[in-house]
Amino acid sequence: MNKSSAVITTLLFLAGIALLGCNNQRPIPKSYPVQGEVTLDGKPMESGEVAFVSVAEGIRDTVKVEGGKFSGEVLAGDRKIEIRSYIAKEGNTKMYGADAEPSYVNIIPKKYNEESEITATVKESDDNSFSFEVTSS
Repeated sequence: MNKSSAVITTLLFLAGIALLGCNNQRPIPKSYPVQGEVTLDGKPMESGEVAFVSVAEGIRDTVKVEGGKFSGEVLAGDRKIEIRSYIAKEGNTKMYGADAEPSYVNIIPKKYNEESEITATVKESDDNSFSFEVTSS
């Protein structure tokens, strides 16, 4: 074997090893359906979101709330629940003109989102129904 054949053989060998090492992809986790309702001060929360945050990995799956009800798909496991609802903040038109995009403010207290201690376990099944009650104070 001459020198150029040895170099080519070595390069092909190293390329093969590199390709074997590139297939370490994690499997995509399966999501499961969730559904339920959210009340704000005893009434269905008009609009907002429920975030299911993975306790172990910090992965956030968010589903929309409309008319007090939500549904969507999230990863299974123990989840911290964060609930938010936004309203348009008044005053932008005075500062930025009539065409200004409104800014929004979360009307749900931090104890139900950033500081939430609400938890739920999402099962690896199609039977994941939840009911969350929040208050504005």
